[in-house]
Amino acid sequence: MSFNQQMIEEIVTWCLTSPELVSEREEARQRFFADDDPRPMKYWPGAETRTSRERRFSGYFMFDHVLPNGEKPAEVAVKHLYSGTLQVEPLKAVRGVQFVLAVVSSIIGRSVYLEIESDSFEVRSSVWAEQLRIGQGVVAHLVPVRHGYWFPGPGWLVWPIGLGPGIRSSLKSFQLDPVGLERFLQGRVEEGGEAPRPAPPRDGTLEEAVARMTEAAASEDHEGLVMSVGQWKALVWKHLNNPHVAAFGQEIIKRVGDVKDLKDLQRWLDLAVNIWNNTPQPDRGGKSASELANQWRDASGPNTKT
Repeated sequence: MSFNQQMIEEIVTWCLTSPELVSEREEARQRFFADDDPRPMKYWPGAETRTSRERRFSGYFMFDHVLPNGEKPAEVAVKHLYSGTLQVEPLKAVRGVQFVLAVVSSIIGRSVYLEIESDSFEVRSSVWAEQLRIGQGVVAHLVPVRHGYWFPGPGWLVWPIGLGPGIRSSLKSFQLDPVGLERFLQGRVEEGGEAPRPAPPRDGTLEEAVARMTEAAASEDHEGLVMSVGQWKALVWKHLNNPHVAAFGQEIIKRVGDVKDLKDLQRWLDLAVNIWNNTPQPDRGGKSASELANQWRDASGPNTKT
């Protein structure tokens, strides 16, 4: 019997209902959800439903939680559900699972192709092919199949932050673990705290954008991002016509240096994009992207019929 998606669901059911794993499930659930953390949660939209949370826990418990004997629950499930040679393919599959943050590069039929820099994965799923879009980020347990493709494990989700060219070029450096992902999605803050993901800055002039970057960078010792208005303008112009679209983001990442996590890096990239959008562009009559966008809104807004 070839390994298939239905077998994954059979393994999920056994892992979540087996009486012999009751205490292990309770321990894993506590670690995964951190129920004893008193801080209030503000889950990211789409990740807060009970079904979504339970499916993410299922993936973590099956493939990541380690039992006292050193095995994962999915391995134990396979040995209980199948016998003899029927165990071979399922065991190889559950032992080869990878948890990834990847970008959808193309969709052909029911095959969804993911990329992590130079690495690629062909994921067979009609649900994915219907629901996902090229350019989206996806976090998932991927289960390998001997024919060279993968199945999605339970609890996959669309990454809630846009992955620009800069982050994509260094995506291997920002891979997550399931517990770390859950903490991020929970968005735990102190009472009265702000949401974990502020809106990207949108200043009105290059000077304002550079001042915002300078204040943030200087206060956190990111000297590579402290530059004059003229220096930032020269950096943007350097990359305006660069055929490698990720080059500007890659340079910002190098200037940032060490960061705490992907969200922190996204903040610096947002500040840099704010500068880019406010930099006058020679091939656009000396106007910035923000100025052109405002002109378009001013011209079309009052005359738009609703």
